[in-house]
Amino acid sequence: MLHGTISHGTLRPQDLIPAFAEALRTVNPAAYAQLTLGPWIPSYALEDEDAQWWNEDAQWILEDLISCLEESAPEGTYFGTLEGDGSDFGFWPLESEEA
Repeated sequence: MLHGTISHGTLRPQDLIPAFAEALRTVNPAAYAQLTLGPWIPSYALEDEDAQWWNEDAQWILEDLISCLEESAPEGTYFGTLEGDGSDFGFWPLESEEA
């Protein structure tokens, strides 16, 4: 089970997509398989991290990955950024409502 940081210090889709995809493969293999059916990242973008695709179409994949990770968060956690650090993505404990 994953807890804590999955990706830190970057907001580049080139860095986030592989990290988020690996986390999804771990927590929800079925969702990972469904999301990655077929060529989901064009080969030219894989070969060139400066390709325009990363600034345009990659956002759709990133949004899908985030949505799947939010829905697949282990019990008692949420997927998102750590409070106070918008570049620290991971699974974090839910705040107790009794506090």
